[in-house]
Amino acid sequence: MDPARGRRSGPDDDDFESIVSGWRSEGSVPDWPDAREARDARDASEPAPPTVQPGERPVHRPGPEAVDDEDHYHPPEPPPLPRPGPPAVVGGGLIAFGLLLCIAPGVIGVGGVWPLPLGLVLMAAGLGWLVLRLWSSDPDDDRPDPDDDGSRL
Repeated sequence: MDPARGRRSGPDDDDFESIVSGWRSEGSVPDWPDAREARDARDASEPAPPTVQPGERPVHRPGPEAVDDEDHYHPPEPPPLPRPGPPAVVGGGLIAFGLLLCIAPGVIGVGGVWPLPLGLVLMAAGLGWLVLRLWSSDPDDDRPDPDDDGSRL
């Protein structure tokens, strides 16, 4: 177990160290945030990575580019959810009471055979109530324009 890293050491660590030392011998290596602390704690017996001499060209390794916040779109806060109206509360209540009758009729103190069919009928009624609310009976209701592709600027 490698106490410096808190994990087991093995042949993969040796391969990794050989790759990193190869990069260091080629030129500059990007530092991780805690690399300076690790470099300060390194033994003096380990050779330091070579520096770029004047006249040599440093090796460029692409990394993450700096992100500018002005180039990103920040959407506005979404509007709050609307409060359910009385018809939606009635439909949801019918569905909830029907589920209660189907799943646990003993909670409300009923037993026998009739709670299951009654619960199924109440769930169907609540679902029908909510679906029929979606249907607009107003003939002057704004219909979508057939030539509109939906985009807005």
